[in-house]
Amino acid sequence: MSSLHSNVHTFRFVSLVTLVVLTCVVAFGVTKRFPTAPLPSRKVFSAVLPPTMNQCAECHPDVCETFATAPHRLTLTRASSPEVREHFAGKEFSFAEGGPTVRYESRDDALWLESAALPGPLRVGWIFGSGQHAQTPVSVLTNPDGRSESLQHRVSWYPTDELAATPGLEVASLETQGLYEVFQHEDHVVTMDCFECHVTHLPNHNGRIDESQIILGVGCDRCHPGGRVHMASVEDGPLSIERWSELSPLESVNRCGECHRRADQLTEAELDPQRPVLARFASVGLVMSACFKQQAVVNGEPSFDSRLDCLTCHDPHRPASRDPQFYREKCLGCHGSDDGQAAECTSRPMSSNCLPCHMPKQQSTENLGFTDHWIRVPR
Repeated sequence: MSSLHSNVHTFRFVSLVTLVVLTCVVAFGVTKRFPTAPLPSRKVFSAVLPPTMNQCAECHPDVCETFATAPHRLTLTRASSPEVREHFAGKEFSFAEGGPTVRYESRDDALWLESAALPGPLRVGWIFGSGQHAQTPVSVLTNPDGRSESLQHRVSWYPTDELAATPGLEVASLETQGLYEVFQHEDHVVTMDCFECHVTHLPNHNGRIDESQIILGVGCDRCHPGGRVHMASVEDGPLSIERWSELSPLESVNRCGECHRRADQLTEAELDPQRPVLARFASVGLVMSACFKQQAVVNGEPSFDSRLDCLTCHDPHRPASRDPQFYREKCLGCHGSDDGQAAECTSRPMSSNCLPCHMPKQQSTENLGFTDHWIRVPR
């Protein structure tokens, strides 16, 4: 590893880095902002440990039971986990245009990467992504200043049980060679930003991540900050905790956008509705859609039951529904023949599946597709 560290800091990137893994692949400039609500400060660096899910389950057993298998809960995994090692072990991938071949092996209860581009095998530390769309290996290093940096592997696992290029990293820069044909090097700031979106607690000492104490995945306290105070108030007084039902639709979507992107983080040019990459960022498309913008006009001041935000269709405590009828019924909550409702569809019967026309799947890469949440009227 010392040789690898030396190489990493000898061939540092001089170009802009992209954000790591599925929620962190494209770095957008910000030149024109759109009105929106402020984000709360992230609490993952707090010295106070958040409540464990087992503690939350004492009062909320049903929610915690379903959340145990939700994608948010599984968004970061140690590469030593047998389940993820099985995804990678024994598989290899060759980069196009004469690039190197990489191979993953499972040895000594760990996952290793081997390639002629490396001075020796590299142990994989982490797997980013729940596996619903993809999983990307990441190896953490310590830079000469004693702070954590990372190597994002240019190869990811996909649910087809095959390896392919990591989204956004399909082709290495012409300036890269050796190690960087296999990895993208992420500096300290980007590394911390990316871990923040995949954990509930990220302990670090002067910028060096304490990998043994990370609380993996997006847990209860990440979306419901103040869990310790909430638990204490059970005995002493009013239950103090942030309730999403008290947020406006825009505030609610932007809380999801903390990691899934916000529209005001993009320039006007980047918000071109024809850009296929925007389908990856559901929270961006949703707030730009006519359905979202006009909900107050259709429903008046929206209640939690009638408004449109991410939670209208997605329970963050469980995997998303795959039933088209479920989503059609959500559309019919606003679209219908009753007074005050939005217009009915004139192209197909109202009993039809709405999604193929108004929220079609967009292929981001050959192996990766996302539902377009910029709800459109087909032309």
